[in-house]
Amino acid sequence: MISKLKNKAKEILLWSQKYTQTDMLYLGKGGFWLSSTFFLTSVLGLAQIIIFANFLPKEVYGTYKYILALAGTFSFLTLTGMNTAVTQAAAQSESSAILSYAVKVQLKWNFIFTAVITGLSAYYFINNNILFAESLFVLGLIFPLATTFNTYGAFLIGKKDFRRASLYGTVTPVIQTISLAIGALLTQDVFILILIYSTTGLVPNLFFYIRTFKIYKSDTLKSEDKKSVLEYSKHLSFMHVLSGIAQYVDKIVIFHYLGAVQLAVYGLALAVPERIRGYTKNMGAMIMPKLSEKTLEDINKTFYKRVLQGMAMGAIVSIAYILIAPSFYRILFPKYLEAVIYSQIFSLTLIFILPANYMSGVFNAHKMLRALYFSSLSANVIKISLYLILGKYFGIWGVIYSMLIVYLTGTLYNFHLWSRELKKEQSASA
Repeated sequence: MISKLKNKAKEILLWSQKYTQTDMLYLGKGGFWLSSTFFLTSVLGLAQIIIFANFLPKEVYGTYKYILALAGTFSFLTLTGMNTAVTQAAAQSESSAILSYAVKVQLKWNFIFTAVITGLSAYYFINNNILFAESLFVLGLIFPLATTFNTYGAFLIGKKDFRRASLYGTVTPVIQTISLAIGALLTQDVFILILIYSTTGLVPNLFFYIRTFKIYKSDTLKSEDKKSVLEYSKHLSFMHVLSGIAQYVDKIVIFHYLGAVQLAVYGLALAVPERIRGYTKNMGAMIMPKLSEKTLEDINKTFYKRVLQGMAMGAIVSIAYILIAPSFYRILFPKYLEAVIYSQIFSLTLIFILPANYMSGVFNAHKMLRALYFSSLSANVIKISLYLILGKYFGIWGVIYSMLIVYLTGTLYNFHLWSRELKKEQSASA
């Protein structure tokens, strides 16, 4: 019976290739594992959010979100581009030593984050804010380690080992969400919740890094390959400086101008759409190895079609979410009904997520550093500026409008960048 279902699914995927002009067997195989992970972690994550929203006071939930955002703002001090560089390198190289080399480099580099966050912790301690001081100290020690050892996932995706990447990658969020949910039921202590979040993010990642390292026995990595991975990760990390800051500025602005309660409302408004966005990021990582194997001319044949397909899919998901959101919140988040309208409007950003991830995947797969720099820097300068201006005067609405503006203008600008890169490639090969 199972064999028949597999064969039928294979037939359908092969048939659909005529219309999508895409390797649907590849997407189906990788997409199955990523979708399974997404579904399980989303259900558990939703359960955690429900417990947080219904059992924690808004002030506590908002403060918890703010401390994580405050520490996250300095994440640019880590090698944030290493995972993308590892995926790209693993897809093009037979060597398995890329993983251990990437981890060693990050362990050295990420010490900068620890030093800065420890200094910020000392500042709050001197000013008698013990909660912030203790929480930041823990995050400063554990966060860079957790983000270092999770590189095993990027390596496995680069090797197209989606099954193992999915199975391993599921465990960390499962442990983390269950632990946080139990913690929220037992305590309203923000520091304890931060401690749970940190430790449950580190331990599983460390375990699966060691396991992946043993499976893919490390060999010798050529010095030029080391240089290539390091240089590319530095470029990506540098261009992620503003994006790392922009990722958390919205929460800091809302906490600063409106307080912890409104930050909790904002966090609940973004909860479900953000999880959908997280799934599309996984899909973006999955297609990078395939894009690395294609020439720019081949990609260009379906480039605009892929973007339009992504926008259409995003629009369908957004419309569906807008329709069900009111009932969803009345049942699961009755204390946060004011977040419904924010969440509905924010879901319009889903229209641009797939195209953005696809175009970013193309730029990353072919190391289009110039396009990546211009795309990232322009988008994040606009985003941070709009957050600070519109967020101050229009609060949550200002932040949400900022996101919509950034995604729309970013998509249009990426079209321009792609056209320019393609012309440059054609001129060079002429």
